[in-house]
Amino acid sequence: MGIKDEIKKDTEELKQDEELLVKVFKLEKFIKKYKKPLIAGAVVLAVIFIGYKINNYIQTQKLVKANNALDRLLTNPDDKEALEIVKKDKKLYELYLLNQGKYNEIKSKDLEAIKAYELAMKKGTKEALENYLLNPDYKILKNPVRFALMRIYIKEGNRKKAENIFNDIDPNSKFKQLGVYLLHYGIVK
Repeated sequence: MGIKDEIKKDTEELKQDEELLVKVFKLEKFIKKYKKPLIAGAVVLAVIFIGYKINNYIQTQKLVKANNALDRLLTNPDDKEALEIVKKDKKLYELYLLNQGKYNEIKSKDLEAIKAYELAMKKGTKEALENYLLNPDYKILKNPVRFALMRIYIKEGNRKKAENIFNDIDPNSKFKQLGVYLLHYGIVK
């Protein structure tokens, strides 16, 4: 390596150092110019972050309190204080009503579907189960209803209808495998 190469190398290092110093001076000038808005922005971000964390904590505590009240209410249905706490959380209250069999007071779509499912399964008739399946509002619990219908059709000797219903069961459902056994063995109690 010659002297020219060393001079070139030193010159490049000096240019890089000079560029770095220029950037540092520009940054310092920018900070001095916008010092107050930058501090205000940092304070606002900190307040938002702290407020978000506090709100999450409060919501979590409300959920814990409501869940504990639901547990108390399920073990002691006469606990009026727990009932009032649970009533404040609409979903938990409807879950409590569902647990108590008070179906006519439930308003939630999913819980309505569960209510209709329980009623259809309790009736156990072909009509009740088919009506559940035909209702477009009920998007849950279709596979167990299909399986129950398959059992009815196998019992009646209508294997073709049972196979058609089997084809509608979701492939990843545990009822698909049960349906395979039902169709294969045809044993219905």
